[in-house]
Amino acid sequence: MNSPPNPPSAPATAPSRYWRRTRHLTIFLLLCWAMLGFGSLFFARELSTLTIFGWPVSFYLAAQGLTLSYVLILAVYSVCMRWIQRSTS
Repeated sequence: MNSPPNPPSAPATAPSRYWRRTRHLTIFLLLCWAMLGFGSLFFARELSTLTIFGWPVSFYLAAQGLTLSYVLILAVYSVCMRWIQRSTS
């Protein structure tokens, strides 16, 4: 029996585009999170020599900087996901 020829590759459907974009965004933001967390700990000794108002820069990075960075990552995720949902629906 002869089987019908394979149809040409169809363009990506909306659900596949949605999940591909979501996966890329999530991977990118997780890499940012990991680099921020690792970088602040890795360079903490060097940053402790610098001081701002009598406190080491590594203290500011750990206490305020990373927390603000994580909130920024959440905000970027929220805005990008809203854009992705609107563009694929």
